[in-house]
Amino acid sequence: MKRSVVSVILFLMAGTLSAQEYKVPVSENDEPMMEGEFQPTWESLENYRVPEWFRNVKFGIWAHWGPQCVEGSGDWMARSMYMEGSNEYKHHVENYGHPSEVGFKDIIPLWKAENWNPDELVAYYKKIGAQYFFALGNHHDNMDLWDSKYQPWNSMNMGPERDILAEWEKAARKHGLYFGVSLHADHAWTWYEPSQRHDTGGPKAGIPYDGKLTKADGTCKWWEGYDPQDLYAQNHPLSENSWDNSAIHGQWAWGNGACLPTQEYCTKFYNRTLDVITIPTCSISMSRSCRSTPPATPD
Repeated sequence: MKRSVVSVILFLMAGTLSAQEYKVPVSENDEPMMEGEFQPTWESLENYRVPEWFRNVKFGIWAHWGPQCVEGSGDWMARSMYMEGSNEYKHHVENYGHPSEVGFKDIIPLWKAENWNPDELVAYYKKIGAQYFFALGNHHDNMDLWDSKYQPWNSMNMGPERDILAEWEKAARKHGLYFGVSLHADHAWTWYEPSQRHDTGGPKAGIPYDGKLTKADGTCKWWEGYDPQDLYAQNHPLSENSWDNSAIHGQWAWGNGACLPTQEYCTKFYNRTLDVITIPTCSISMSRSCRSTPPATPD
């Protein structure tokens, strides 16, 4: 079900805005971009004004919650578990298995959300003074937490088998909070590169981790019929200095030797972004920008 939404764009940029060009243009064949007041240039976006409600509200809560919470070893664990010798790697190997045999894809079905009650949580958030609420739509681990049209690795198909965003939104609007969604899967392309690695020592030295598996490898596995490349997106060469765990921070803006994503990859993220805007969960944050709409009964 789709509905039209009047939304505003809030740019909450970390760091200094600099002139950028689109290195990989997306295709609008599946999701045409609506024409509006703004053009995709910094000059046009300089005319944007923060909405009155956002200037007035003083306290909000963001739920950064998804399958990365299963192991309890950090929000970047789906990357760090592939870094031989890291704390996340050691924790994963000891408790779940070696990343050549048990990858992040295999953590997803362990995320059941069986004790999650969004209505109780949002009611509590409001009680302690929150005036708006943001939910995680996807993390760098690339799993969509809604009934995603373009990402089969989503929370309706596996794990909780629930539309996490829809339930968050229902609770937020019931309790009169402004609602938003943050999306972070645009960087999965380089973020997951350690999953292409292998141990350099020990009994499993040289055995590849699971980052290059494909749909054909899923026969008789729990994920049969799903393509791990829809999650890991690792059918590409490594970025320069990829085995340097800190290199990604200098390549975040797709420079300094980062392997550029394909148009197919960028278009898929674009389609997923438009998907989450035009379904009942109608607020979005792309990278560090966001859209938000008022609640049904604002304070």
